[in-house]
Amino acid sequence: MKKKLYITRAIKLIAFGLAVVLSTALLQSFILKRIDNNTMRMEAFYLEKKESLDAVLIGASDVYAGYSAAYAYENYGITSYPYASQASPASIVLPQLKEVLKYQNPKMIIIEINAFLYKDNEIPNEASTRMFADNVPMDEIWRDFLKDSIPEDKQIEYYLPIIKYHSSWTDYLWKIKYLTAEINLKNQGYSLFRGYKTVANEFHPTVKTYNDTLPDDNGKLPLGACSERYLRQTLQYLKDNDIKNVVFMRFPHIVRAQAYNRFKRTNVAADIIAEYGYDFINLERYSNDVGIDVNADFYNWDHLNIYGSEKLTDYVCRTMINKYGLTKAELTDKQKADWEDSVNYYHMIYNYSQEMISRRLKLGKTGDSGTTVSEDDKSIDTIKKYARNHPDKGKYTVKLDD
Repeated sequence: MKKKLYITRAIKLIAFGLAVVLSTALLQSFILKRIDNNTMRMEAFYLEKKESLDAVLIGASDVYAGYSAAYAYENYGITSYPYASQASPASIVLPQLKEVLKYQNPKMIIIEINAFLYKDNEIPNEASTRMFADNVPMDEIWRDFLKDSIPEDKQIEYYLPIIKYHSSWTDYLWKIKYLTAEINLKNQGYSLFRGYKTVANEFHPTVKTYNDTLPDDNGKLPLGACSERYLRQTLQYLKDNDIKNVVFMRFPHIVRAQAYNRFKRTNVAADIIAEYGYDFINLERYSNDVGIDVNADFYNWDHLNIYGSEKLTDYVCRTMINKYGLTKAELTDKQKADWEDSVNYYHMIYNYSQEMISRRLKLGKTGDSGTTVSEDDKSIDTIKKYARNHPDKGKYTVKLDD
């Protein structure tokens, strides 16, 4: 009798333990965690079929606002992805690179160098690190990253994000616009926007800018000690492993007084990159090669708008094809259909952004603001609603009257 009682109690305890584990996993996966456009972008990378991407771009918001993978596919047939998170620090660049190489075999990898340009007292905060660390597999690469970059007493919060985000219920109403989109993302198996995010705005700078003088500017400032260490660590890893299909770039920005020192650090980064035998293309210095207009192609000081991103994507794709001989992966019919779906969404994003920018210009609004378009429920519903009444609505294959 007692033996039966003990067995019953043991079963109940095991069941309770399993319920706690499953509940914690569910909460960490969908609720008690940070959910935003970075979550969607990072998670979607791992949904791409292995060896299906021709190119991957590593970096921060400069990348996912400046490069449109759907536009690249439509116009060049290139499959690509921005493996990027907001304000990424230098410490995550090498882990990003390792993750890309583990899950894909791209013919070209582009590393935007913004992460290496922070001074030691400007390094992005923990939240920026978590935009990467909380959204990637807890594999050996991830564990090595923790050992190298995170204090030992803080590492438990990365293994159990629920400890960090236990108070996130207060943000739940804000996050719910991403929750359904994230569930749909996992069901559909790919990102509708392919990681792209923009703001519908045309920013007009009202202070002195330096862009016109940058092509002849060879001014230099040393990198921060931390940034240089991680840059050299990344370059040495590439060299040691004979990884040659990597190009470093600096994407275009509006350079004002506050950002001029960052430009001079870029010139030093260029020298270090050349020291290890890798190519560096400074599109901040030579933005004319891209056709960038500082008064029309940005939505704020540091990010290209929909018009600027098309110009940059054109330049990057032509460079990958013409200079580096990029060839295209073979796709299944299903993959082609999925990419065409993303192209349709890109057209909706473009048409909606164009209309919002036009309205803002008529109202004289050219400051640092505008309507954000990212892969969340609100944005998807908004661009679909606009597309229903747009003259081009007949071209869309997605259902507009859901």
